[in-house]
Amino acid sequence: MEKRVQFSATEGQAPAVEAAADPLQSERPGRVHWVVVVTRSVKPADKVPPGCTLVTRFWHPRDHKWNENVFDSLDHALRLFVDESGWVLRQQQVLDAPEAHELIFEARREDFSRPSTEQILQDVGLSPEEVANLLNRVDREGEATPG
Repeated sequence: MEKRVQFSATEGQAPAVEAAADPLQSERPGRVHWVVVVTRSVKPADKVPPGCTLVTRFWHPRDHKWNENVFDSLDHALRLFVDESGWVLRQQQVLDAPEAHELIFEARREDFSRPSTEQILQDVGLSPEEVANLLNRVDREGEATPG
């Protein structure tokens, strides 16, 4: 037997919904580039530094390839994308797997046109082999490893 619930006139009315004036207006000039970053938990087959629990992945428009990074937490990843890259987090949602999120950022094309770390090191005179060796010796925390 189905039980019906009665609401008073004020409870049954739909709430008044108003769109924000311009929720996506940005302080930064330039052409907007939307970046969708998905995260997942580290898998046993992943070769990551100890303590890393999260893998992020997004399409890099300058390099025309997927960019994957590892982090010790979602907060760490967000700090990198927002504070260091200058992106603005516009939407975040939890997905149906451990450590899985979808993050949508507002970026600018110039955020991706800056020279890569490899290019900067080559521009100061290091050979591609020296650059590869140097970058392989630096761990995720920015401290050089012995070697």
